[in-house]
Amino acid sequence: MRSNRRFLALAASAVVFAACGRPPEPDPDPSEGQPQEQTDPCAPNGHIHREATGDWCHCDRGYMASAQGLSCEPDPNYVPRDEFDFGDNGEHACWHVTNGPFATVTASVDRQPRVDSFHTYYTVKLRPEGGQYVGTFNFKAYATGDFIAYLSDASVPMAFREGTKVLDVAASSPIPEALRDGVCQGGLVHMVGYELMDKVQYTVTFGPTSLPELGLVIEHLQ
Repeated sequence: MRSNRRFLALAASAVVFAACGRPPEPDPDPSEGQPQEQTDPCAPNGHIHREATGDWCHCDRGYMASAQGLSCEPDPNYVPRDEFDFGDNGEHACWHVTNGPFATVTASVDRQPRVDSFHTYYTVKLRPEGGQYVGTFNFKAYATGDFIAYLSDASVPMAFREGTKVLDVAASSPIPEALRDGVCQGGLVHMVGYELMDKVQYTVTFGPTSLPELGLVIEHLQ
């Protein structure tokens, strides 16, 4: 009799357990198995450049790459500038208008010609697009500091880009009239200043404009 009661108790427990079922399994984490976005160790005061020769920090103005590890730290020697110095106001760049060396580059949808030879007067031929003219060209500074783009027409939109980021213009100014109409012979009329950095690959874009070509000299301000 006792064994029958024991059997009935076990059977009842089995029925209760079956009715309750096993506790529900937790929902899978949707992030599991997904690639995790890498954070930038140089942020927030700069950004990282990942290159075959090694990663490095491109730090914002007023910051410098730390000696240890990848990060940007305040530059103790940084002095905010009051104004951009245009040096000789384009006199040397204007000398290249008549004395060269000369080079011609043509914009293309398939490639981006280079315009980073110093002391060179470029004839930049733009390509037609949407009834106007545009062009994108590669530029590597090969130095860190102030650079000036001298243009034959001040109305042509120009931008330096690092990737998709448009760089701020440090300053712009017309070439003084005496130089413009003298040694420059009208070949260059306007100056645009930028702060650029060695090892960084930039692009220079022109247009849209109604002009199919323009003259260009880009110099590092020594």
